[in-house]
Amino acid sequence: MVEKQERDLRRDGLLFLIGVTGLAVLELGPQPASADGVVMLRGFLFGGALGILLSGVFRATDRQALVSTLSLAVGFAVGSVINVF
Repeated sequence: MVEKQERDLRRDGLLFLIGVTGLAVLELGPQPASADGVVMLRGFLFGGALGILLSGVFRATDRQALVSTLSLAVGFAVGSVINVF
């Protein structure tokens, strides 16, 4: 369960903007060839950016933001490799 903390517009807004910027760079930037390592790295970065974005939206504590961001990043990395095969 996510413990919400009080709204801190600077912190939450910064997390949201970093997440949106990361997603935009990944999606609008050059698309590399589909080598397994590159696909896995893109999945990891996409999951990390999404985790940061959602941490700002749901006002997660610092520890929860770290754990959820790493979990999403690893999950997207594994999922992208599975999707390739």
